[in-house]
Amino acid sequence: MNLRKMKNSSPLRLFSSIGVFIRRSVIGAAAMLTVGSAQALDFQLVSHIGDNYSYTLTYGPNDNMWYVENGNVHATIQLSGLFGVTSVFGPLDNDFPSGSLHDGQLKWTGSVLFGGSVVRFTMPEEDVGTGNFGSDMHVIGFTLVAPHTSEIDKIVLDTNGFYSGHTLADRDVHMLISGPGVPAVPEPSGYAMMIAGILGIGMMLRRRRLC
Repeated sequence: MNLRKMKNSSPLRLFSSIGVFIRRSVIGAAAMLTVGSAQALDFQLVSHIGDNYSYTLTYGPNDNMWYVENGNVHATIQLSGLFGVTSVFGPLDNDFPSGSLHDGQLKWTGSVLFGGSVVRFTMPEEDVGTGNFGSDMHVIGFTLVAPHTSEIDKIVLDTNGFYSGHTLADRDVHMLISGPGVPAVPEPSGYAMMIAGILGIGMMLRRRRLC
């Protein structure tokens, strides 16, 4: 946070800035503790709260990405086999040092395709990179909004445009991960309420007929 700017801000704006900083810090710490350490590019579900499914992208040591514009797809992260995704947002933050690396990793843009069954995050900027750190780095808060769905572990993850900044070896992955894949199953209490409602309607209709 820029202390000089904070001194010149109104109290309301100051408290707002502090709130955003604290919220991002808490989300970041929780996501990084959940993911732990990875040794290669990874993209995993770290939280499912209500309608929101939140993912973290983990770069292993020396992982990087390329950007080729002439006829080739930019670096992408794609999830398929989804169900009921209505929108996406994020990422929200990352643990790269402040500056171009940190800001660049926030430029991923998401889109919902094929009626909510596919989500694709694309890096639209050139020369973002990762800096080829010797330890894992995380980009958090890639979020899918999928109302009234349940989590399954058969979502297909495909990445394109990632490589090792040290050996130039391909780092793209094709694997199964968790995500919204089926309609939500009602709780037993939900079934009881539904049955009670149907019986109530039936009794009302019977009374009307008798009258």
